[in-house]
Amino acid sequence: MILSKATISLLCLLLLLSIFMANLLNIIATDHNFYIENKNAGMNHTKRLNDKYGQIGDSTKNIIWFLQISDIHISIFRDPGRISQFQQFCDSTVRRIKPSLVLATGDLTDAKAKDNLGSSQVKKEWIYYHNIIKESGVTDETVWLDIRGNHDNFNIKTLNSQENYFRNYSVQGVYHSKSYVHIENKNGVKVAFLGIDACPEPGLRRPFNFIGILDLQEQQTLQKLKSEADTKADHIIWFGHYPTSCILSLKRDTQRFDLRELMGSSQASQVYVCGHLHAMGGLVPRMYTKQRKGFLELELGDWKDNRMFRLAAIDHGIFSFVDQKHSTWPLVLVTNPKHARYAMAGREPLQLIAESTHIRILAFSDVEIETVKISFDKESWLKCRVAGGPLYVCQWLPHLFRVGLHYMYVTVTDEVGKEVVLEHPFSLDGSLINFEVTPRILLMLDAGAVFQAIFATLLLANVIPLLLLRLQKRPPRYRRKFGSHVLRRIWLLSKIDRIFYPIVLYALYTPFGPWAIGELIDGYTGVIFAWGIIIKDSYLPEPFTYMYGSVQLMFVQLPLVFVLAYCLETRVFSPTVRGIKRLIKNVPFIFLLSIQFLLAYFFWLEYGTMAFIFGPLRTWSIFLSILLWYKIWTLPPEYCRKLSNLNDLPS
Repeated sequence: MILSKATISLLCLLLLLSIFMANLLNIIATDHNFYIENKNAGMNHTKRLNDKYGQIGDSTKNIIWFLQISDIHISIFRDPGRISQFQQFCDSTVRRIKPSLVLATGDLTDAKAKDNLGSSQVKKEWIYYHNIIKESGVTDETVWLDIRGNHDNFNIKTLNSQENYFRNYSVQGVYHSKSYVHIENKNGVKVAFLGIDACPEPGLRRPFNFIGILDLQEQQTLQKLKSEADTKADHIIWFGHYPTSCILSLKRDTQRFDLRELMGSSQASQVYVCGHLHAMGGLVPRMYTKQRKGFLELELGDWKDNRMFRLAAIDHGIFSFVDQKHSTWPLVLVTNPKHARYAMAGREPLQLIAESTHIRILAFSDVEIETVKISFDKESWLKCRVAGGPLYVCQWLPHLFRVGLHYMYVTVTDEVGKEVVLEHPFSLDGSLINFEVTPRILLMLDAGAVFQAIFATLLLANVIPLLLLRLQKRPPRYRRKFGSHVLRRIWLLSKIDRIFYPIVLYALYTPFGPWAIGELIDGYTGVIFAWGIIIKDSYLPEPFTYMYGSVQLMFVQLPLVFVLAYCLETRVFSPTVRGIKRLIKNVPFIFLLSIQFLLAYFFWLEYGTMAFIFGPLRTWSIFLSILLWYKIWTLPPEYCRKLSNLNDLPS
């Protein structure tokens, strides 16, 4: 049986798709053999924790809890509720929960202009942040660990620039200009909180400030901080603004620094908490995964729009957390038994759960807690008692739950009747619940590589079909009439030298030539390329440029081919069309031109007049589109007849 070309093409496509999916699933796999590969180290680490903490009972010792807040985006131009409710968080929430410390993981201020496109540090926003923390007295009762995000780095020439207000108006900026470690030794638990500042230097204005960069100096700093944390603490909590998928490490010699490898190389590392992605606008509210090295990575939804914060605890060496919306009470966190999805074999003494005597629950409210009850069947309920502070305990018989996945139900009621009911899955034999696919993709892939792949795909989609159609001597065929009609028009377009060469050469220009020359930082002129940015005698390999170029290829370059082919059809086959009918025929081009003007206008607001004038990507493409459109409508009549004859050739 002889296979047709279409069948062979389909089989090849399916094969490539299968290979792609297999590689993707391998990258985002969480059921890896990390613990088996590091069994001895894991056993030694957990045995030491077992010996230190002993049995999990009803004692208030060996437990600490802390809070995280991220992407506050204090702004003087929009949403004053961010400021007033952040004041409430410091005045009320933190005082009520009494955490050992608070992690503020970047984007402390908004640093965006009134038009929402321009970006620069706004001193008044930093003063608001500073005064709220100072006047609330929160730092008198707890440790406040803040670190910079990309918004806190907009338009900053150097760390020592006057505009780097983090140095003077944050809590930790006075002591730490970038990454640092804080050792917390409290209530029998020794934890190192290691902050990662991946803000690039210099800090560009938006949008080319989306990916974090670790230069060689910062890589060395992190290695030293990690060694210090290993020496002084039993547990390491890593925190920063950018997810690891959005951090690029510059190469040292021929070897690239691997941040996830560094985090995972210590058995004490339990979790990396971050922000930045804003839960993808609320579409991915539980952006959690377990990295291949066996530690958790947990992105926290933003304060900016969603008013989210996180409560986390380490109880007898076991890490637990819950994310909560501001002013939503009661707040409940089960610390024993641990949630089955987030168990970290080899990093936590999980065997203590099976030997424990008591269920342990942290419960908070803005008023007094009245009752805390638990059940395993939703029918018979056991009342928990107060062990001390917010810790509630209840005796249980863990041997009844040794095999498989089980569910515990918790009901907490406060004195004014507010109630929360939660379902808590747990297991004592290592049975796990899978992480959702979307968070794994967002947190486990390399964002820079994804941006490059999208750009390369769109570039090929703009060039290869035109080249193939130009090489084809007869009109292409397609089963569906509409598809065949469109293909024939693009085929005719590819035969016109004055149209074909400018379109293809402009597309090929995008990965190589400069996109814009302008003042990317106040007082400093830089050049933007697809592969990075050159400014201030520095090269920034900012991968977000690929995504920026992808927008041009997807919404300008590709539609331009179809629009010109549509105009060509009218010019060749309906040359007598005039007046209002011709105007209607040009509506798609007018719409496309409007998009180009809008993109160029946004670019002008972001980077100024110089970048607008010397901007081949955004501004000059407008003139190219107009020129090609003009060439279509002014094709000589004899040339139109030649194209019409070509179209009449049999397929």
